[in-house]
Amino acid sequence: MRVPAHTPLARAQRGVSLIITMVMLVIIGLTAAAAMRSAISSEKVINNMRSEALAQQYAEAALRYCEQQMALPSVSRVAKLQDDQIATIDYGAATKWETTTSWVGGTPARVIVPNEQFKNTDSSFSPSVAPQCMAEKQKLADGTSVAVVVTARGFSPDYAADADGKTTAGSVVWLQSTSAFN
Repeated sequence: MRVPAHTPLARAQRGVSLIITMVMLVIIGLTAAAAMRSAISSEKVINNMRSEALAQQYAEAALRYCEQQMALPSVSRVAKLQDDQIATIDYGAATKWETTTSWVGGTPARVIVPNEQFKNTDSSFSPSVAPQCMAEKQKLADGTSVAVVVTARGFSPDYAADADGKTTAGSVVWLQSTSAFN
């Protein structure tokens, strides 16, 4: 049954389709905005995980480098890892690796790992700060035994720190091993 165009019912129905269309557009727009927000949030999470994984790999490279150096005879090691340069810490005393100032500037204990030890030619990523490591001899509880504690730090490409060496952005991963070298 067709309603003539001049009746009041037909005139009332003409504006309803516009309102329904506008409501549908608002719903579709809100759904799209929620989907985009979710995608951006997921992207940030994945980026943070990638940065942390890269920092972990750089820390592993630094730890491996210092352990390899410590396995060499003292005279064959880099200067900062030779026996006369490594501090011996008494059992229970504060260690250098725990002190922020031991890792900044030109401190004698810190070793900056050479590029060829961690840089991959297949990757465009490189840390803003090269991986670092240090070794300390630590007297054990018996007072006569000594172990070598090797501590390494790896940094993400977006790592930044203040003048005191405290992290302000990015990721830093610390790894440590204790061995009886020499």
